[in-house]
Amino acid sequence: MNTPKRPTARTVVALACAAAAAPLAQAQSAPALPVLPTVVVTGVPESYQAPVSDTATRTDTPSLQTAQSIQVVPRAVIDDQNALTLTDAVRNVSGVQHDFGFNGSLQPLLILRGFPTTSMTAMSSMSGSSGYYLDGTKVMGVPINMANVQAIEVIKGPTSVLYGRAEPGGLVNVVTKPIAAVPEWGFEQTIGQRGLSRTLIEAAGALNTDATLRGRVAVSHYTTDSIRDFVEDRLSSFTGGLAWVPNARTSVTATLDHSDNRYRTDYGIPAVGDRPADLPWSRQYNDSPYLSSAKTTSFKLDASHQFNDTWQLKGRLLSLNSDTAEMDIATYRADLGMGMLPGQTCPGTGDPLCRYYFGVRPDGRYQVDQFNADLTGKFQTGGVGHTVLMGFDTYRTKKTGTTYMQQISSVDVYNPVLGNTPGLDPMMAMPQDYDDHNRWTSFYVQDQLALGHGVFLTGALRHDRTNAVFGMPGTEPNKQSFTTPRLGAVWQFAPNQSVYAQYQDAVAANNGRDTVTGAALAAERGRQVEVGHKIELFDGRLNSTVALFQLTKRNRGASVLDPRSPTGTNVVTIGEAVARGLEWDISGQVTSKLSLIGSYAYTDTEITRDPTYQGMKLANVARHAASLWARYAIDSQWAVGGGVFAQSARPGDSGNTFRMPGYARVDAMVAYRFALGASKASLQFNLDNVFNRKYYASSHQFLQDWIKLGNPRTAKLTLRVDY
Repeated sequence: MNTPKRPTARTVVALACAAAAAPLAQAQSAPALPVLPTVVVTGVPESYQAPVSDTATRTDTPSLQTAQSIQVVPRAVIDDQNALTLTDAVRNVSGVQHDFGFNGSLQPLLILRGFPTTSMTAMSSMSGSSGYYLDGTKVMGVPINMANVQAIEVIKGPTSVLYGRAEPGGLVNVVTKPIAAVPEWGFEQTIGQRGLSRTLIEAAGALNTDATLRGRVAVSHYTTDSIRDFVEDRLSSFTGGLAWVPNARTSVTATLDHSDNRYRTDYGIPAVGDRPADLPWSRQYNDSPYLSSAKTTSFKLDASHQFNDTWQLKGRLLSLNSDTAEMDIATYRADLGMGMLPGQTCPGTGDPLCRYYFGVRPDGRYQVDQFNADLTGKFQTGGVGHTVLMGFDTYRTKKTGTTYMQQISSVDVYNPVLGNTPGLDPMMAMPQDYDDHNRWTSFYVQDQLALGHGVFLTGALRHDRTNAVFGMPGTEPNKQSFTTPRLGAVWQFAPNQSVYAQYQDAVAANNGRDTVTGAALAAERGRQVEVGHKIELFDGRLNSTVALFQLTKRNRGASVLDPRSPTGTNVVTIGEAVARGLEWDISGQVTSKLSLIGSYAYTDTEITRDPTYQGMKLANVARHAASLWARYAIDSQWAVGGGVFAQSARPGDSGNTFRMPGYARVDAMVAYRFALGASKASLQFNLDNVFNRKYYASSHQFLQDWIKLGNPRTAKLTLRVDY
C-alpha cells in the first residue's frame, strides 16, 4: 500500500499566494523553428495560440473557413500544466470526458459529446481497449508517450467521411514532435510525489550541410506509483526519425517508435446505494501478482510531393505490432462462478465483491496496418474556387491470444485482506480463443467551394467496404459496405469572424453477431447537425469557437433477456441515444504576457430507445463542465499560472443507479528561466489539486463496481535544458 508524501503546509500556502497575487498568463514568445513541409502543427512553441491543423479537412483550410469545431491543445499548455497523460491534456477542451478505461492510466477511454471513442457493443461489452488517433491513424490499446507529443487535436462530431471506423462524438488525434532543420538538443527531468519520475533526452537537426537530410532521436522513461493500493505505471520509449527533403516540394520521412509499458490497472471502488462507497483514498482491490504489459513497435513512412502550384500527393504507410500481457484482477458484485468456490458467494450489494481474472490474455498480439493516399488539387471554374480531395485508405487490425476466466477469493469492501493473491492457474481457468479482426477499404472525395463574398461550401462522400469479426473461431465475419455524406457551409462575414452549419453521418462496423440466430449485428450509425460561430481576436492570437449541436447514435448495443441464449441474455443493436448541447472553447494570447485556455460545455443526453435503459442519461456525462487555465509572465524569467477544472454531478452507469458528485479541482504552477552556460534552462514547480479535493473521476458505463478516484494533491518539479 502506497502512502503519499505530502508537501509541507508552508510550500502549499506559498504557491497558492504566488498564484493568486499575480494575474495568470503566458510568457513572451520565442521565434518559430523551421519544420518539415509535411508537418501539420506549426507555431511558436511557448504560445497558447492554437497551431494550424489540417486533420478536420485533410487540406490546408483555415479554421475560420472550416464548418466544424476543432480544438487544439498546444505543447505550451502541455508543458505549463505538466500534463503527463492524455486525460490531463484533453481536460482543457469542452465536451471531452472519460470512462473508466483499461490498460493503465496511459491509455484512457475518452468520451466526446456523450459517446465513448471506442465501441463496446460486440460480444465483450465489459471491456474495451482505448481508441484514439496517432498522427492520423486509429490505434487501440497503445500507450501515449506525452514526452513525444507536439499537440493534441480534438475534432468534434462525426469524422467518418474522412477517417471511417469512427465513433460519432469525434476523434482525438495525437500529433508527435516534428523533425527540425536547425540543431537542437534537450534534456528534461520531472520528479514528484509517490515515485513520480520522467526523464527525456532528445536531439534533432540537419545531418548534412544543405539540410536535405535531417534526423531526430528521443528516449524517455516514465514511472509512477500511486496513492491507490498496488497501482503503478512504467513506460520506456524510443523514437528515431529520418527525413529527406531534397527541395521545397518533396519530403520523405521514416519514423521508428518502440515503447514498453508495464502497469497494474486501477479498478476503483464500488457504489453502495446511490453513491460511491465511503472508503479511504488508497482503497483498490486489484492486487494481481503480475504487471500487465504492452511492448509496441511501429514503423511509419510519410511522403509528400507538390507537382505544381495546383496539385499535391501525400501518402502514409504505418505498421504497428504490440505484444501484450493483460493480467489484471477485476472486481464484480455478482457471482459469475455460480458458487464454484466454497464461501465465495457475492450477494450483489457491492459488499463483499467477487474477484476474477476476467478475460485476461497472458500472451496477446495486436497488429495495425494502414496505407493512405491523398491527392489534393486547387483550381477555378468560372468564379468558383475549388479545393478537391480524392483519397484511398486501407486499414487492418488483428488481435490474437487465448483469454482466461478464473474466479479467485472475494474481498470485504471495508476490511480487505489483500497482497497474497495466487497467480492464474490455467488448469482451473476457462480458456477461450476469439477471431478478432477489422478490415476496411475506402474511397472518399471532397470538394471545398469558395463562392466569393466570404461564402464557402463543403461536400464530401466516402464509400467503405468492411470485414469484421469478434467471436468464436470459425464465426462468419460481418461483411458490410457504407456510403456516408458530409455537408457544410461557412459565411466569413468579417476578416476575423465566421458562422457555420454542417450535417454529417457516422458509421462504425459492428463485429458482433446475435448469439441465438447467428445474424450479423447492424452497424452503428450516427447523425449530427451543428451550427457555430468562430472569431479571432488580437490579430489572430486569441481564438474562440461556440457550437450548438444535436447528435444521434443508432443501433447501440442493448442486452436483452433471451432464454434461447446460452447465457440467458443476448446482445441486439436496437438502441438509440441523443446528445445535444452548447460548447465554448477559447485559447491564445490576450497580451504579450497573458495567455489562457478555457472551455465550457452544456451536454444533455438521453437514451431514447432501449428495452432496459430507455429514458436514462448517458453514463459519465456531466450536464455542466468547465475549465480555465491561465499563465502570466511576470518578467523574462518568472511566470506563474493556475486554473480550475470542474464538472457537475453525473450518472455513474447506464442504469443511472448511482451518481458521482460534482467537483472543482484547482492546479497551479510557477516557473523560472535562466541561462546555463550556452544553454537555456527552466525550473518549474507544479501543484495539482491544490486544495486536496477528493473527487470521483470516472466509472464504467455498465457496472457499479469500477469507480475511479482522481489523484490527491501532487507536487511536481521539472528541470528543462535546451541547447
